Amino acid sequence: MLRNPPESHPKATTEFCGGVIVESSLAWLLSPLPVQTFLDDIWGATRYHVKRDCPGYFGGLLPGPPVVDGLLDHLRAEPSVLRLVKGEQNRDPATYRRPDGSLDPVGVRDGHAAGYTIVVDNLERYVRTLGSLAHAIEVELNFPTQVNGYVTPPESRGFVPHYDHHDVLILQVQGSKVWHLYGDAPVSPHEMQQRKVVAAADLPPPTRLRMDAGDTLYLPRGQIHAAQTRSETSVHLTVGIHAPTVLTLITHALHMLSFRDDRIHDRLPPRHLHADVRASLGALVRDIVAGPDVVPEGLGAMEDLLVRRGRCPPLGQGATAAGIDGHTRVVRHQPLYSRVLTGAGGVALQFAQLLISVGADHEAALRYLADSTGPFRVGDLPGLTAAQQTELARTLIVTGFLVRQPDD
Repeated sequence: MLRNPPESHPKATTEFCGGVIVESSLAWLLSPLPVQTFLDDIWGATRYHVKRDCPGYFGGLLPGPPVVDGLLDHLRAEPSVLRLVKGEQNRDPATYRRPDGSLDPVGVRDGHAAGYTIVVDNLERYVRTLGSLAHAIEVELNFPTQVNGYVTPPESRGFVPHYDHHDVLILQVQGSKVWHLYGDAPVSPHEMQQRKVVAAADLPPPTRLRMDAGDTLYLPRGQIHAAQTRSETSVHLTVGIHAPTVLTLITHALHMLSFRDDRIHDRLPPRHLHADVRASLGALVRDIVAGPDVVPEGLGAMEDLLVRRGRCPPLGQGATAAGIDGHTRVVRHQPLYSRVLTGAGGVALQFAQLLISVGADHEAALRYLADSTGPFRVGDLPGLTAAQQTELARTLIVTGFLVRQPDD
């Protein structure tokens, strides 16, 4: 049975439907389904369709000119992330790129008119609204997230039946699309690892599901699917949620171990494949990887990668740092994953691609900052003198971690 527990989520207003303000976060994508219900009962277990009857729900995610023109504007400097796909065919890039390698908008439109779906990968890198949405999900779930875009012409299909190696949220932005979902049991992880090819002849009859503008569809990894438009152009986004696996943790843990324990670099003994030598290797490996720091170090390496995926506001915040004092109100930029690091030389606040290092007496203040979720006054920073509070706040405003709020 689905449960409906209370929940909280970061405030990031971006769009509304029927006069109700909603938020650019996982809660907004799933609404009215509560996030905790999704995580407890649906995540990794079954597909789920959120039907909204609200065509403009995702209208703020791709702001600006019509979608095709807007995408081309964003991607002129990075044409390699755009593809034209129809079934198993990939259109020759030479048909939609100029001799200098830049995008040819006329060629892209010609391919789209010929029935090809425009596919754009990693849109979160080029569209700020999508970057904020993706990182909000990363902060909440601790999973790397990628946003791809698809513009499919009428009466067309982009890809043949296939599965993804990661979980995905599908957001129907414009038009409608009919999804064909094959079977209730997804492809198993070990079969995905072997790159098992989907044999169309072996598939069961599909379940058909229509996605209209404003709908969300969740598909767990391994769910075989395909989609087709009807009489109108369809625009949808996929939010790929790349949940790390136990294999990921083990790999990072061993990598970190290799920097401090020479035993992991020891040569295997001569004739190590002989039965009498093999028996000794199990105990050797267990002894190396059984240390209490192995898993925490692996998690730390994964956290470092997640921190570095964050983005701060554009540069140019320096003017707002002038004239601050203990009464100045500030708030932490959201969404932004951060962590506090301690060492012999002091402490540091790590966020995005930055590391702000300060003395050990700043630890309480940095932890307060890392945990903050709402506005506070500079004078609220614990454990610091008034001068230290002002200096730290000024630094974090300039670097984008803090945003100055209007005076009372």
